[in-house]
Amino acid sequence: MGQPSFVTARLRLRPRQFSDLDASIAINSDHDVMRYLGAVWPPERQRTHLTAQIQTDFGEGLGYWSLFEHAAPTTLLGWALLTPLPGSDDVQIGYRLRKNAWGRGLATEAGACLLDHAFQALRLPAIAASVHPDNLGSQRVLAKLGLSDVGTYETGGKVERLYRRLA
Repeated sequence: MGQPSFVTARLRLRPRQFSDLDASIAINSDHDVMRYLGAVWPPERQRTHLTAQIQTDFGEGLGYWSLFEHAAPTTLLGWALLTPLPGSDDVQIGYRLRKNAWGRGLATEAGACLLDHAFQALRLPAIAASVHPDNLGSQRVLAKLGLSDVGTYETGGKVERLYRRLA
C-alpha cells in the first residue's frame, strides 16, 4: 500500500515531496502559523527537519500529505499527517495550513479523509492528537472530527491537551 494519495471535494492530498520544501518553509516562517507550535526556525534548520520527515518511514500507510486545492492545484496549502505519537502506542493526526487557508473547513476536510484512511484501510483502533491548550481553532477542528479531550500530554517539556477517538 505504501502512502496513498487522496482526493476530496476540494482537496488533493499526496505524499510530501522534496518539491514542497520551499513552500513548506514559507508556511513555517509565518509567526501566526507558528504561534502555538514554537519559535520560527532558520530556513536551513527547517530544510534539514523537513527533509528528514520526507525520508522517514513512519509505517505502512502513515506519513505526511501535502494539501492542494483543486482550484489552485500547484499552490501548497499546507499538510496533514498520520504519524506515531511520540511516547505512546497511538498514531496521531495533525495538520498545518497557510494563514490564507484558515477558516474554510480545509483542515477538517483533510482530517476527515485521513481518519477514514486510518480506520477503514489501516484498521487502527484509535487516533490521537496533541494541541496547545490555547489553540482553540485546532481544538474546534478536532471536535468536528470526533476526537475528545482526554487530558494532558507532555512533549518536549511542554504540556498539551490530548485528544483521542476510537474507531
